[in-house]
Amino acid sequence: MAVISAALKAAKRHKFVVALWILFCVGVAFVYASTATPLFTATATLLLEPRRQAGSGSAEGAVAPSLDVGRAESELQVLRSERLLANVFNSLGLANNPEFGLPPSAKAESSGLSLKSLLGIPEPPPPSPEVVQQRQFETFAQNFSVRRVGQSYVVEVSYTSTNPTQARRIANAAVSAYLWQSIAAKADAAKNGAEFLQGRVNALSSQARSAAAAVASGSLPDAPTPDADARVIGAALQPLRASAPRKTLILGLGLTVGLVGGLLAVALRQALDRRIRTPQDLVQRVGIPCLAVMPDVSRKGVAGRRGPSDLRSATTLWLGNSGFASGIRDLRTSIQLALSSRPGDSEAVVALVGCTANSGTSLIGLNLARIIRESGRSVTMIDADIHGSAPRSLTYDVDTWEGACLADLIEDPSRIPEAKLLDYGGISVLPARLPNTAANSRVYLGAPSFPKVIDHLRQTGYVILDLPPLSVSAETRAAARRADAVIIVAEAGRTTVDELSDAVNGLRSAGASVIGAVLNRA
Repeated sequence: MAVISAALKAAKRHKFVVALWILFCVGVAFVYASTATPLFTATATLLLEPRRQAGSGSAEGAVAPSLDVGRAESELQVLRSERLLANVFNSLGLANNPEFGLPPSAKAESSGLSLKSLLGIPEPPPPSPEVVQQRQFETFAQNFSVRRVGQSYVVEVSYTSTNPTQARRIANAAVSAYLWQSIAAKADAAKNGAEFLQGRVNALSSQARSAAAAVASGSLPDAPTPDADARVIGAALQPLRASAPRKTLILGLGLTVGLVGGLLAVALRQALDRRIRTPQDLVQRVGIPCLAVMPDVSRKGVAGRRGPSDLRSATTLWLGNSGFASGIRDLRTSIQLALSSRPGDSEAVVALVGCTANSGTSLIGLNLARIIRESGRSVTMIDADIHGSAPRSLTYDVDTWEGACLADLIEDPSRIPEAKLLDYGGISVLPARLPNTAANSRVYLGAPSFPKVIDHLRQTGYVILDLPPLSVSAETRAAARRADAVIIVAEAGRTTVDELSDAVNGLRSAGASVIGAVLNRA
């Protein structure tokens, strides 16, 4: 059940892809059904009857007529015999019919002559007339079928052709050929009998001529044929509708193939997909708890704006999203539970680390600080991307700030007590770097002075570290050691299991206290 549930969830997640695949398969089936050459099938029916003895009319020579299952099967083979089919083929003059042209193999041979001549390969000799006629006869025989109806003695003789008239003529001619063959055999037996009965011979000859004429005309005998071993109970009528292609069946098959193929493709993709998509993936495939799930929220009109009033309005907009606000509250609760047993009275330091760039650590950290601030607690947020490795950090475009930045404080710890912080709507923010500051390239997050900055700021309240992504900065592991709780931010549908596992193992090997992960843009 778990596998089925996972497959259904994956199908729901990729519903548009599955729908497009189903439409494609149905479209292909519709095009095929609309462009395929229509085929018509005509069917004549025979009723096998007990065989009567020809020849002697004496009572001593009379044998009770009989018909058993073995003979019925034998008559089916007679109807399928090459002798009977050759009689029909020659009598109707089908050798000159364009429907029975060269088979595809012969056409391929003839079309490949020019290519072979260009390559210097000797051209094969053209097929002889006998070979051509044999191939035509094989094409004719492939469309001919005989079957017994259940366990009865009724036999259906069918022929399929692109021409409905021709299908009817060939089916009727085959039935007439069978009647003629059985009557002719009895006529020969009557001539060779001990008693030559001219009247009997004349009757059989008349029936045989009628059957032979019917074979040549593609119809049924005009005169009765009581001496045949079967009687016609249904003539082959000209088909009014094509028997193939069966459009409804083809469309249904296309729909089935599309649905099954789409589900199999989704299941295969799900099995091979290494990306994190659900909270269950975090627990089952990585082994860390999911602290919160953040929906994707629009950042239209906010990107590139980092002034205090802009960020104040931006956080208000994002927290107005009920799903996003609920995720931030869940994250705050998870942090409080994880730090409930922490000794000491000082405020906590929480670090947010992204597996890859643009994971959304700044957005989550800023709104987490806003929630904590609204609960009456002081909070300071530190932008730790001192080298500008991330495409857009929290304070990447702060160019008018006259105070210190994190890079300056790490290089000169004596400036820490007098450091001024940016005010982002009641949230104190320490910029990571300032333009044209020489310290940006000289300092690193593993410096001994970095913990002094954190210890000073935690005296006034919560400290949230917005660390650079692990994929672009190895210093993140050194800085994460200074936090009481480290939270990894994974982007749903982009962060892979391997990336997240490497991040967890790398941080823990450095001594960081990883308490879980946040699934962003889920």
